[in-house]
Amino acid sequence: MNYHGEPLDLMPTLNLTQIRPLLECTLSLTRPIDVDRLQAAVRATQAVVPQIQGRYNVTWNRFEVDEALEQQPVIEEYPASHDPERVRLDVLAGPQLKVQVIHHAGYDRVRLAMSRLLTDGEGFKHYLYLLSAAYAGDDLTRFVNERSGRRIVSYLRHPHRPLPTLNDLMQSGEPFPTLSGDVHHHHGETVISRLETRRLQQKARQSGVTLNAVLLAAYALALATLTGDRHLVIPAQVDLRLHGPVAATNVVQVANLTSEMPIPITVNDLATLEDVVQQVQATLSDLHERLAYLTPLVEINRMSRALPPQIVRRLAGKYRPTAAISFANFGRIDQARLQFAGSRVSQVYFAGAYQTMPYFQLTASGYRDAWTLAFRMLGSEPDYQLGIKILKNVATQLTQWVH
Repeated sequence: MNYHGEPLDLMPTLNLTQIRPLLECTLSLTRPIDVDRLQAAVRATQAVVPQIQGRYNVTWNRFEVDEALEQQPVIEEYPASHDPERVRLDVLAGPQLKVQVIHHAGYDRVRLAMSRLLTDGEGFKHYLYLLSAAYAGDDLTRFVNERSGRRIVSYLRHPHRPLPTLNDLMQSGEPFPTLSGDVHHHHGETVISRLETRRLQQKARQSGVTLNAVLLAAYALALATLTGDRHLVIPAQVDLRLHGPVAATNVVQVANLTSEMPIPITVNDLATLEDVVQQVQATLSDLHERLAYLTPLVEINRMSRALPPQIVRRLAGKYRPTAAISFANFGRIDQARLQFAGSRVSQVYFAGAYQTMPYFQLTASGYRDAWTLAFRMLGSEPDYQLGIKILKNVATQLTQWVH
């Protein structure tokens, strides 16, 4: 069975050699999970999102599911002493989902990786909520998965309102120095405590800015401090679900429905985080007001109507080159919707794909009033140390801003 991809599914395929098209989520549970029950839950979700068991055909932008792929195991189990610490998943070969259960003494850690070609960060959360419901024994037959972005575009775009041109916002170069050493997989995380998170939210409200603008500004300030590059362009993600028509309660959107706007940020020598936050917020507000997040979606939809996927991919790569630095805010995870039948989720955070330096992405996700900053990297040991410095610098900037 073939399931045709959507035009926005092409965007994560523009740089497959440098960026692994994966999303990762790590959950820590208070009790061991029932693996057989989890396997049954994954099978139940396939009725709603059948693409998770398929391979991705790059040439035709489609997900292909056959009998051999349907029999491939999705779940792997490991003792804590043999935790591979990362998921090996080739989305071109399939499947589009892999689940690792890491058994610790008295509790389990569950690591999930899902194809970035199939969904974005918010869509990954939609799938997790669906999986949780299936694990609880809920009937999923009434659920449908809506992947099309055309409905959102027609809802948002005024026929007589021209879209802004984003080509004048030059892409940032490669701010990271070339550091020698053997290349390995690395990951880094740091947690902003509940107390500090509450202070951040309160200070953001008092300053009339969003927490997203604060995180972006702290990231830019850290990059400027550690790399010396003071003229940055960091793509800001916009979840189109928040701006489109409200979906029915039985509709999930495990899909690529996130657009991007390049945010130019200049960090002057004496700039404080407050200065950069106000600059970022002003730019974000202006681009949102101009519906700048629709521009890339409209362009790729227009090309997809007349051209085959390979040509669209080539043209889109010229139109929107991959940014060397990026930021992804997964938002808050709804703890009420993420339950595993008595095994409470004590911690959960998201991360993006493994990116080969000098490509680097910082991610943020919130759970139970605490936020986690994270990155995944393919690089040398000095590269990894630089990534850790960025994490710590961002966390320090945020802490100092609220005190």
